[in-house]
Amino acid sequence: MWIFFITLSYLLFLFLNIIIYTKFYFTVRLSIRSFGQILYTIQNGLSGAESTVSEVIGDFFVRQWPYLLLGTIVYIALLLIYIKNKRGEIKTKFEPKKFTKCLNYGIIGILCITIFLDLYNGFFLCRTLGVGDYLDSLRVDSDLFDNNYVDARLTNIDFPEKKRNLIYILSESMEQSYTDENEGGGFKQTLIPELSKLAKENNDFSSKKDHKLNGGFTPGNTTWTTAAIAAQSMGIPLNGGINYSQNFDRDSKFFPNVFSLGDVLENEGYHNYFMCGSDAAFGGRKNYYEQHGNYKVLDYYTAQSDGIIDEDYFEFWGYEDSKLFQYAKKELSEIAKNEQPFNFTMLTVDTHFEDGYICPDCPDKFDTQYENVINCSDHKIAEFVKWCQSQDFYKNTTIVIAGDHLSMDGFVADAVPEGFPRKTYFTVINGPTYELDKTREYSTLDIFPTIIESLGAHIEGNRLGLGTSLYSETPTLIESMGYEELSKQMSYNSYYYNAILLSGDELREDANN
Repeated sequence: MWIFFITLSYLLFLFLNIIIYTKFYFTVRLSIRSFGQILYTIQNGLSGAESTVSEVIGDFFVRQWPYLLLGTIVYIALLLIYIKNKRGEIKTKFEPKKFTKCLNYGIIGILCITIFLDLYNGFFLCRTLGVGDYLDSLRVDSDLFDNNYVDARLTNIDFPEKKRNLIYILSESMEQSYTDENEGGGFKQTLIPELSKLAKENNDFSSKKDHKLNGGFTPGNTTWTTAAIAAQSMGIPLNGGINYSQNFDRDSKFFPNVFSLGDVLENEGYHNYFMCGSDAAFGGRKNYYEQHGNYKVLDYYTAQSDGIIDEDYFEFWGYEDSKLFQYAKKELSEIAKNEQPFNFTMLTVDTHFEDGYICPDCPDKFDTQYENVINCSDHKIAEFVKWCQSQDFYKNTTIVIAGDHLSMDGFVADAVPEGFPRKTYFTVINGPTYELDKTREYSTLDIFPTIIESLGAHIEGNRLGLGTSLYSETPTLIESMGYEELSKQMSYNSYYYNAILLSGDELREDANN
């Protein structure tokens, strides 16, 4: 029994180290804003993120090794003392029974202390990750979707006779916040001068008199890549609630009753493509794109088969953005030869946490690697846009550049002023003229209908999902409700969302109508 207590104390000590490191990782290394994101990632697996997992495990041992070593020494010492004492091999000035009693009390004391420390630190970890807020949100019902959700399947969307192509660049963790104070950002020196110039020369949905760069908020569960994709192309958050047991692998339905950007465009005769520099299956992305718009998916594995990278090549999450843009140019040159309009969506990766991927092209202008990587990505995207503008297909093509979500790298949260309202980057290039002389307050949910109208289409009522076209005078939900209230309502439990959108229960949908 006492050996069991000693071993249990040691196991609890190891668990304590994991708790302490986890709290450090999610507060210092990263800035995670949603417990739902953690649940989603755990449920849908870490396939495709092996390099990140390896880095985390390595960092855990580098940071915790002195404590792990000390704890292991104490554990072995206690075991040896207990075994030798039981055999009567220990000679002390105390009586054997008294020494045994003191030893047992010591073992119980160590066990109680480790239990207390585990519970104490576990409580603060849960509070840090927002577990309590998450559980509370499941107990509150919201009618947000009942009153504000617009089903794209039931909405009249009129496209022009000559369809415009779409190049949609989802830029990993790209923020409006990376500009300097004069442009409305949170840095002393802008990290994205070329993207800022592109937005101001084209359209960032701000007033002509407003020289600050505009951007989109990320309310509720829209704060990681798959959730950002759902927000920007479906107009909904990626809530799981009690249904986080449902993952989005290739055999499951990904929001079967939601009509997405890809669905709308496929219905209009578009060919859809999605390209990324990693395993597209990670986080359910491949499943989503194949189910909603029948996208041709181009990822790490197709880059190997298409000769972009060697079979044994692996950098960062798969292959870096310099090769991604090379691959995109190759594919677009072929796609543009076809008569059908196309939607080419691509996701960059170099600016992913932690610290990003430093490539040979990256400058050394700034103090940190992450700043230099962001600045490098700024230039790469701008150069790719210039290439597109030099192609014959450009005159009939709209380019959209959107940060998928706010950066989770802890550096950014520390670098910007406390309480700074961080926003994602967003601009439309070669789209319709923005006629409203006002700066819109919007979220990434509004990008869905905005992209459709940027192609020259008209949406009856100007709204899809929870989003509002920024070309219209119709208020966005942030403009009518405020960011904090919208974010709360999006996180609450919703029968409409869970039963109809997430689960695809047609019978409940009919009853609801």
